[in-house]
Amino acid sequence: MNRPFSAVLTPVRSLLLTGLAALFLTAPTLLLTAPALDAQDSGVQWRNTAELTYLVSGGNSISSTLGVRNTLRRTGERGQLRLDFSTIRTDATRIERSAVGSANDFEVVEEEETVRTAERYNAQARYDRPLTERIFTYGSAGWERNAFAGFTSRTILSTGAGAQWSRDDAWEIKLAGGLTYTVQDDVTPDPDRDRSFAGLRSTLDYEHRLSSGTGLEVTWVVDANAQDWGDVRGDLSQAVSASLTDRLALKTTLQLLVDNQPPVQSIPLLTPDGESTGERVLTPLGRVDRVLSVALVITF
Repeated sequence: MNRPFSAVLTPVRSLLLTGLAALFLTAPTLLLTAPALDAQDSGVQWRNTAELTYLVSGGNSISSTLGVRNTLRRTGERGQLRLDFSTIRTDATRIERSAVGSANDFEVVEEEETVRTAERYNAQARYDRPLTERIFTYGSAGWERNAFAGFTSRTILSTGAGAQWSRDDAWEIKLAGGLTYTVQDDVTPDPDRDRSFAGLRSTLDYEHRLSSGTGLEVTWVVDANAQDWGDVRGDLSQAVSASLTDRLALKTTLQLLVDNQPPVQSIPLLTPDGESTGERVLTPLGRVDRVLSVALVITF
């Protein structure tokens, strides 16, 4: 399937804009809560984790799924900077066969049509600044695109505070709450909803080392619209990883995306006999999306 070059560039432009927003949001947090980061700080640690998922099937039906995720962390005594990017795309090819000729002498002709059945992009930057041994503040900027869930762009800026607990290298838990400002562009605009709004956010980050080579990660983010408390979204991600070597691992992730008031979709209105009325109506999309993936993880 050929796609216009401008359509390919749209996610790239949005990612660049999100990066600029992250700089504007995290810079005040860095400047106001602490002195400038010391580049010579011997306690600074860098860690990058890349995940790759690929599934392909062929024959009488053709489909492929590609998923990529990268997480970069910079951890020091003065705070932690985390940059996340992920994307998943699924294409399916429909094969239509027809016969040309006579009943006793014909040639089979195949026509293929490839359509995209899933596509999602996500990018986020977050900086955590410790105030005490347990209390910290944070600033974050995130952007997401998921046209199949009803929106072409969703940008969320957030700032707040939280607390953390840990025990050696066994487990760590972070709880945080803050304010958000969201700007969302839907595929089908809803005249009854605002494009931008302020809100509240609560987050949970939990990591548990089950054994020397196995780990559990749970991330839960809940966003609420302060102008409409019925408009609540949740993102729950649960992952179990098993090490293959010091740098390679296999990771299984189940992600649940919940939107209590999902975007609307414009669909044609038919008569009880199935005839077109020439009119269209707005109806909400599904509230829950599920993603189950198995990825090869490279850490360096």
